[in-house]
Amino acid sequence: MKRLATAWTFERKVLIIGAAIQIACLPFFSHGYDLLVSYVAARNVAQGASPYAGGELPNPSYPSKAQGIGETPIWPLYLSLAYIAAGGDLTLFNAISKLPIFFANVALYFLFRRLGVQGSEFYLVNPAVLLITVLWGKPDAVATLLAVSSLISIDRPTISGILLGVSVNVKPIALGMIPAMLAYLGIERGARFMVTFSSVSALIFTMPFVLLGWDLSVPSSGLRNWFREAGGLNPLNVFELFYGWSYERGYNPFGELVSAPWIAALIVVAGYVALKRPRSRQEMVWAALLGSSAFVLARSRVSEQNLILPISLMHLYSRRPIKTRLWATLLAYSALNYSVPQLLYPIWPSVTIDLYNLTKDFEGTRISVRFVSSVIFYLLYIFGLKEIRNGGTRREG
Repeated sequence: MKRLATAWTFERKVLIIGAAIQIACLPFFSHGYDLLVSYVAARNVAQGASPYAGGELPNPSYPSKAQGIGETPIWPLYLSLAYIAAGGDLTLFNAISKLPIFFANVALYFLFRRLGVQGSEFYLVNPAVLLITVLWGKPDAVATLLAVSSLISIDRPTISGILLGVSVNVKPIALGMIPAMLAYLGIERGARFMVTFSSVSALIFTMPFVLLGWDLSVPSSGLRNWFREAGGLNPLNVFELFYGWSYERGYNPFGELVSAPWIAALIVVAGYVALKRPRSRQEMVWAALLGSSAFVLARSRVSEQNLILPISLMHLYSRRPIKTRLWATLLAYSALNYSVPQLLYPIWPSVTIDLYNLTKDFEGTRISVRFVSSVIFYLLYIFGLKEIRNGGTRREG
């Protein structure tokens, strides 16, 4: 009894400290460019315009013309409420806009703790998790919470379909899980799941365009970027060394061809999952992890914040957080990618210009080392999948 009381005291301290750290960070950190894009999208919606139209917002670090937001409609609708609540103040908007991300991290902690998974405090205090969630300011953690909830609710296909439909309308990072869920459910229950998921997704997505008069052609044309952008965490970031990069055009010289490996990976994983239909929920989680890994990490352009979903699925399957070497490599890449310093934009508005002036003589070296860190991350990720699969197979046996 005393041991249980001590454990609960420790858990409570971790929760309080982790929550306090995340709340304290909300107003003062955010990825500068993404913050400005979100702010313009929120302002557009509040003024009756589309969040996908972009707009002008002069600033000392990035182009004054901000692009349209990349998320599906739920998130910019919420951002507009944050904009109104903040009275247009950028710092207050930054804090309010990230509250759902903070609550998603806390909810992931409680969810994994309830499931009896080791290391649930990972979502409260881990530096890499903080970087790609509450510090960054993108809603991937919210989409991940809903996707994991959908996965563990799979034996109630209607509820699971609703949760996944909402998840992909926050951010569509969980689409790679669908083949695993359908294979596990079988034809009849799978059909019920897909009808629910498709109906919810279509309804949530189309309503703002119908009711608010947003122009659907703008996000439709932006869909092409999913097939032609290259770089980020993907080792194709080496293109930047030879072709350069800008926020307006990217740095991929080969057009849609760069997405051929991604599409092939999705087809291969979907076929594999269909042939080796998961019979247990643990096997379904493994198949979902494979699908998520193909969907997120095989893309020609990979953003660090997208990794919260496959990281959480690795955690769920192995029942322990990812190894330190993997999240430490992610942090190293983010530092080399200037993602880490750009999080200081709210308190250092000229960060990108100042940083460039400080490091421009070493730009080629930085990009080369960043490429190496990307390769190392992918190798460690693949090794990590193999390692946890062997452990999971032994547990089932």
